[in-house]
Formats: sequence, C-alpha cells, structure tokens
Amino acid sequence: MTWERLRRSLALPFRFPALLVLSVGFSGLLYAASLAAGFLDVRNPYWVLSVGGLLLLSPIYHAALLPAIAGALRGERADWRAVLGDGQSLFQRLFLGEVVVGAAVIAGGLLFLIPGIYVGMRFVYYKQAIVFERTSTLSALRGSLRLTRDGRLTFRLFVGLAALYGCALGLDALLAALAPMPVVHLGAVVGTGLLLTWMNVLVTSTYIDATSGS
Repeated sequence: MTWERLRRSLALPFRFPALLVLSVGFSGLLYAASLAAGFLDVRNPYWVLSVGGLLLLSPIYHAALLPAIAGALRGERADWRAVLGDGQSLFQRLFLGEVVVGAAVIAGGLLFLIPGIYVGMRFVYYKQAIVFERTSTLSALRGSLRLTRDGRLTFRLFVGLAALYGCALGLDALLAALAPMPVVHLGAVVGTGLLLTWMNVLVTSTYIDATSGS
C-alpha cells in the first residue's frame, strides 16, 4: 500500500464517472431497503427484504463494477453492454460467495469484532477471483486465503480501507449534526457510493498486482 496507489484510487471515480454512477445507484437501492429495516435488525420482519436486496444486488453490482475498474486502471472506458452480458454467468458464484463470506464474517463478529474483521480481510479478494479468473466460488475463497497469507501486505490494505471507511463515517456524522434531513439522505447515498467505489478500486488494484507478480 503506497500513497501513489491511494492517490490513484481516490482519483479514479472522477476520471471515470460511470464507476461512481453505478455505485451510487447500488447505494441508493440498499439505502432505500435499509429504511424499512437495518441489515442486522433480525427482529424486524422487513429485515428479509433488506438482506435479500443486498444478496441479490451485490453480485450484479460487482460483476459490472470490477471489470469496469480493471479497464479504468488501464485507462480504458468500459463496454457496458459486454460487461453486463458477461456478468450473467457470474451471478450464481458471486451470490454463493456473498452468502458464505457474509455468514463467516457475522459469525466471527458475534464472537468478537476482531475475528469478523480478520475473516473479512482473508476473503477480501474472492469477488475479483471469480470475475477475473472465472473460477468457482470455493476456488475463489481458497485463492483469497492464499493471496492474503502475507500479514504485512494484508494489514496495509486493511489500514487503507479503514481510513476510507473512517472518513465516510466522519462525514456522515457531520451531515447528521449540521444538515437538514434531505441532505443527510442524499449525502448518505452519494457518500456510500463513493466509498464503495474507492474500496473496490483499492482491492482490485492490489489484486491485479498480486496476481500479475508485480
């Protein structure tokens, strides 16, 4: 993790706005679902809708976003028709991965916060493995475990992701304290979309470097 990589990651959504538009759309749909029930509010009957929306939308979103990010890192604009068409074959594997990793992270989080974070970081590359290598879900999970065996590199990636997440939380708290409610809602959707784009750019760029031997 270098400052140059972080700088490139932060700039990419503004150089290729379609990435941000896709993420804001995904964020808006999830935000609308979460207004009925939070993703961890299991006692609320509408919880099924919010979690179901996440499980169904996330594979579609990542199947479209990750190839577009890879192209943007090369300075190329995405062929969205090809990307979306190709993503149909990846849905089942990404969906299964979402279920397995989500359950593992929640189980780890119930034990204590640190195990949940650890599990999430060890499986951080499985989506990239599925999308770019066309591998099975199980092979993608194993591949992510292999790529994250170097604790130092994984910790640096975690620090970068945590810094982005912390900035987003700070902005959200600032808006909640100072802005009217419509601005808070809009800021939450756009801010989350930008955060998702940055995080996926950071993870994808490190994945490409790790698998290309650079």
